[in-house]
Amino acid sequence: MESLQDSFTFTVGKLDAGMAILIGERAHLIEFPSILLPNGATTGSIVNISVTQNHSEEKRRETEFWQLQNAILQEFGENKPSPPNLQLRHVTQTSVTLEWPHIELATAKLRSLDIYRNGERLASIPSPNTNTSTKLSGLQTDEEYTFQLVLRTTAGTFPSNLIRVRTHTMQDTSGISVCFGNVQDEVLLENSKMALREMGAKWSDKIQIDTTHFICTTPAATPNGAQASGSAAGAPGVEYQRALQLSIPVLYPDWIIACHAEKRCVRILRCRPSTH
Repeated sequence: MESLQDSFTFTVGKLDAGMAILIGERAHLIEFPSILLPNGATTGSIVNISVTQNHSEEKRRETEFWQLQNAILQEFGENKPSPPNLQLRHVTQTSVTLEWPHIELATAKLRSLDIYRNGERLASIPSPNTNTSTKLSGLQTDEEYTFQLVLRTTAGTFPSNLIRVRTHTMQDTSGISVCFGNVQDEVLLENSKMALREMGAKWSDKIQIDTTHFICTTPAATPNGAQASGSAAGAPGVEYQRALQLSIPVLYPDWIIACHAEKRCVRILRCRPSTH
């Protein structure tokens, strides 16, 4: 096998602007950085240039390259956003409350989180990075709807599972969700809670996203009519004020008793307790 030459002889020709013109034995000319010439080499000097392939460095760089590719794949290719897991929290005659866990974006950036009703985009979820629930009102009584979340990110679009819901009939009182304020008659309060329990409804002491009615006999926060030490007597409580801000109907307890007696959601006939 013919051996390959790995050393070549050149004569240094012109030196100019950091470059040297090297003249080979067969009058071949190449430009060569003068900084790579041996110390003291000048025009007319004869130099030998040896060229070899650095296999170990090639292997090191190849290993480094693929390590980087694998790191990029694991960071941006394998970890993808997760489709939202939509769940039904509450349903009434005219509203549906939906909830979901915090959205998982992995390394992607959020573009939008939209709620769809019957296959049509209804609205964008406000503060989607922190908000995990929404209440949709204005629905028709005893009608079937489908709902879905669609998560849009820089890594693609991820639709949630489809939720199919039928709103309640007027005879279905299980969707009533009451927040109790100050009910001064303890017997009336207990009777109202018992009625709610028998209707399959629920109640709490704080307004929640699925609260349907605020029940009280006085807007004051405490039974004795004082909101707190040093506060004006009879000042409206915080939850009462929230109910007004959220347009939640404020009613007397006898509305619950009437619903229980008639075994359906009765019309709201009485005004809210006066603040005067």
